[in-house]
Amino acid sequence: MHHNSQDYLLAIWELIESYGSANEKGVSERLGISLPSAWEGIHRLEKERQLRIVNKGLVFTRKGYLNARKVTHAHRITEYFAYSFLEVPWDEVHNSVMNLEHDFPDKLLSILYRKMGLPPYCPHGNPIDPDRKMVEVSALDAKEGKYYFVRPVLEKYGFLKQLLNTGSTPGKVVKLEREERRLYLVGENGEIRIPAELERTVRLGPLSKGRIGQVVPAIKGSTLFTNNLGSYLLNFNESQN
Repeated sequence: MHHNSQDYLLAIWELIESYGSANEKGVSERLGISLPSAWEGIHRLEKERQLRIVNKGLVFTRKGYLNARKVTHAHRITEYFAYSFLEVPWDEVHNSVMNLEHDFPDKLLSILYRKMGLPPYCPHGNPIDPDRKMVEVSALDAKEGKYYFVRPVLEKYGFLKQLLNTGSTPGKVVKLEREERRLYLVGENGEIRIPAELERTVRLGPLSKGRIGQVVPAIKGSTLFTNNLGSYLLNFNESQN
């Protein structure tokens, strides 16, 4: 499958949003391509001055950040459109719009977004404004207990299908359980083990006190994730110049 620069930008944005960093191996796995192919695409972005390769991995330049933000915004709008109006299944919509999102002119996409009522989130709970701050904690950093399921930042088909089947979708109450080094998410229809590589990408939100008969579980270190990727990337780049 051929991937254009927009696919690379989206993949790198999602990886940084998920893990705080991105590298060529992550891009390779995210796009389902070989490592040499991933390197080729990454170096193309570097030549276009959209990306810098540093010791910590891949970092957007200002130009790359703005383009990646635009691509991510378009992707999540088309996901909402495909799910809400074309009735594409929740677990399939991410892959279904990978080509569709490139076909909408900016003006048409803006009109479509307004006509749909300016929804704040894609069907998976990821913010359509990619810079929107999210109060959430990763499953990896959360203590056992009940939470609202906020979102799976990395939208992987197989894992999405498992989440859907167990009723672990945005806005639903789920229970996080730990067994040795394994994490389990218990939804209204069953239990799912969170793959180790996705533990940081599953985001949970606190329940209101007394909402379901218990106090919200404490967050390890009392630290919540906030989605402020743009500021992080721009500040990092400015410090490197």
